[in-house]
Amino acid sequence: MLKLLKQNKTFRTYVAYQFFSSIGAAMFAMFILLAIHLMYRNPVYTGIAGFLMAAPRIISFAVGPIVDRRSKVKIMRGTTFIEFAVLSTLAFTPMQEQFGVIFVFIIVFIFNIATLFENPAATAFLPQIMHENDILQANALINMVSIAGGLIIGVVLFSSLGGDVNFAFLYGISAVLLGFTFIFSLFLRAPKASETPDADAKKVQKEKPNYIQDLKQGMKFIKGSFLKFFFIASMAVDFVTEMAYVNRPMFLEYHAGAQGYVLFVLITLLGSFVASYIAGKLGNKFKVGKVVFALIILAGFTRVFFALIVPVQIIAGLITVAVYAALIVAADIIMSSLNQKVPPKDMVGRVSTISSTFGAVAVALGAFLGGIAGSAVSDISHIFIYQGISLVVVAVVMILIPSIGKLPKMNEISKSEESEDVGGAV
Repeated sequence: MLKLLKQNKTFRTYVAYQFFSSIGAAMFAMFILLAIHLMYRNPVYTGIAGFLMAAPRIISFAVGPIVDRRSKVKIMRGTTFIEFAVLSTLAFTPMQEQFGVIFVFIIVFIFNIATLFENPAATAFLPQIMHENDILQANALINMVSIAGGLIIGVVLFSSLGGDVNFAFLYGISAVLLGFTFIFSLFLRAPKASETPDADAKKVQKEKPNYIQDLKQGMKFIKGSFLKFFFIASMAVDFVTEMAYVNRPMFLEYHAGAQGYVLFVLITLLGSFVASYIAGKLGNKFKVGKVVFALIILAGFTRVFFALIVPVQIIAGLITVAVYAALIVAADIIMSSLNQKVPPKDMVGRVSTISSTFGAVAVALGAFLGGIAGSAVSDISHIFIYQGISLVVVAVVMILIPSIGKLPKMNEISKSEESEDVGGAV
């Protein structure tokens, strides 16, 4: 994987961009729910925050055609600056003390509106600078580098926080990291058409924009390929995972304390690092459908064990959460790489944002119902058990679908050459 860095200067800059972007955004996403839980002790508030984190993605489908038609680099620059600005406002001004949870909700919403444009732009930019057969390894390398940095920062935070969590300090670090993200975005340059492996993919940018038609083409492509089954499976996974996610601060803070919650986050990152290695090394060696099936079903069993063991033994719970993260993140990397590898280059933005829309609907609904469930159930661990059982069911249904079960290895799946070719995904 390291040879990709040596051979491609633009990719090196892109990795640095993703390094700071992913850590800054992830820190905010991880700690904002804990902050709301500790400040207000209201599961409904954490559910609302989770909903606001996902809700903007519901309109992702409308963003895709814009991303495909416009400069990805300019979109990345503008959005990362907005993210930096809003987190700086949260960290370095007294507005939260003056306006309370409503101000926090507004910050969460604006931040995620910005990521609504940034993420698909960054996703669509990668195939422009990498060969299609290198995309999976490139994604795995980006995840490994970002997670390694996150672990280093997390260890420093864990050792310095003590019993109390200074959230303004955490938001400030996130803002600084996103400031570096913006700086690196200034050094990114889109390749010229002649430098792109598939130069014809840019022909769409020369045509008169017709966003509705662009969106229809994206939907038509997905409908005619095996990706639709992965979209449906991802929706189910996202729904049950978010129900558990919004209740994770309450569950872990009760059993392990606030500092224990941070420790669990660090171990989750460690598991995600292992997942990146697994996806990068083994993703091209086994049939895609069977690999994803194995990863998700094992993640389901692991999640049930996590819910049962954390109240009894914290160390065992830490091991379990690392294994779970390694399994579920590896599955996500592989499925996300399909969204970049299979569609034509001029359609990656649309496919990515349509996928995000489906996922966002599931996540928003899961966050909302998760907040209600957290207030209704007598034991929060029941929600995690439900998540684990649901993952097992999703995995079994997936492998029974011929289009998924018969998929070849990742490097044997070909890219569709034309936007109109909606049936030639394999």
